[in-house]
Amino acid sequence: MIDSKKSIYRAFGLSVQSEILLPELMVTNAKPDIFIGFGDVHDQLESPAFSSANFQVSPDKFLLKIEGVAKYLVEYGNKITIDRGEGGSDDEIRLYLLGSALGALIHQRGLLPIHGSSIIFDNQVVIFSGRSGVGKSTLAAGFVKKGYKLLADDVSVVTPYETGELIVHPGYPQMKLWNDSLEKLGHQPKPLRKIRSGLKKYALPMNVEFYSEPAPLIGIYIITASDTESISLKTLKGIEKFNTLKNNTYRLSFLKGAGTGENHFKLIEQVSQHCFVKVVERPSKSFHLDKLIDVIKDDLSLNHLLTG
Repeated sequence: MIDSKKSIYRAFGLSVQSEILLPELMVTNAKPDIFIGFGDVHDQLESPAFSSANFQVSPDKFLLKIEGVAKYLVEYGNKITIDRGEGGSDDEIRLYLLGSALGALIHQRGLLPIHGSSIIFDNQVVIFSGRSGVGKSTLAAGFVKKGYKLLADDVSVVTPYETGELIVHPGYPQMKLWNDSLEKLGHQPKPLRKIRSGLKKYALPMNVEFYSEPAPLIGIYIITASDTESISLKTLKGIEKFNTLKNNTYRLSFLKGAGTGENHFKLIEQVSQHCFVKVVERPSKSFHLDKLIDVIKDDLSLNHLLTG
């Protein structure tokens, strides 16, 4: 649905003026940093530095093609043009717009998007990262159920301040959860909106549970699953810490040909120097959510005592 008034929203510390309504985002009156609109998008970039099956990259430009949904042209870190495909619904267009397309724009702006969900612990930020399907959002939602605030789901954007402090910005006041995760958390999927037709994944709105201000990052837990009987924690250091952070960048492949890799790796080095990074290994055959929360809460409390 096109809104002729071009509503202005905010996400990840940026204000977004958009022709398409974005009910997932918070409204703002701020001067826009980003412009989103509909228009014609070519099938190819001119002289792309990198090409794959569904995206192309050149310095300052990124083209994403989702068959049957839309083409997205991301330019100069401040503009996204959407070329709607035949049969592409608003829900599907927003799904890729607020995911991969905005992720590419965040890379263009030289910010650091971590593939993970963020909660607030004692006015500071903790990110739960890891591969898709490992339970990042479910874990964050479990913390929210116990009274903690959500800052971002799936993508957490980190920016450095001149003081050396690393800040994580609020994302969208919702969570995307699979049907089994909703039921585990005591929610019924029936009244919720599916994020895409045919998927049993739903948008769970966050209201008072959402933390709408930026906050300093203290650490990242990398969630993994393996053939083990118990939950374990391992603190990462040195090159292992750096490489793990790099590999958990949201849409890391989008950096190929973009010319922003050097700045990206400097940001990762800053996170590596100022924040703890720990691997949480859980049993792959079962997801004991309450037990996992307790292990991380105990570790967070101990870490806060040691550093506070």
